[in-house]
Amino acid sequence: MPPDDQVSRYEINRNVRMVLTRHDVDLTRIDYSFMGSTVYLYGELVRPDRDYFAKEIDFIVGEIAALPHVRDIQFDLNNWLVIPSGNSWRITKTGKSAVTRAAGSLADSTVVIDKAEKLTDVLNDLAPDSKKEDDAPTHHK
Repeated sequence: MPPDDQVSRYEINRNVRMVLTRHDVDLTRIDYSFMGSTVYLYGELVRPDRDYFAKEIDFIVGEIAALPHVRDIQFDLNNWLVIPSGNSWRITKTGKSAVTRAAGSLADSTVVIDKAEKLTDVLNDLAPDSKKEDDAPTHHK
């Protein structure tokens, strides 16, 4: 890749970050990348205090689309469906609210697996008609 392309990619990524920051996007929940002439956005498009309105996302998309060298934007978001519709975008909320902060705290969603188990044992533990809880093997510390 020629040096000019690397600088251009860096500049576009920096500009995308500025747009997202200007609209109070939680940058820990979304990833973005510029490749070729396309900006790729994936993860969750959320802000710390409330959900976005579709019109706000339309503004964000419009600002990113107006950046130099950007010809297309591809979305793979968990909480919004953003697809091209003629000369505009169709923006639809998917699933439930993605806002996870409560009174200034962050919820930890880290899962730690202490030991490996057979898949069949795990599935048996999850089965609705499994043994009584007292008879079930203990897999937790």
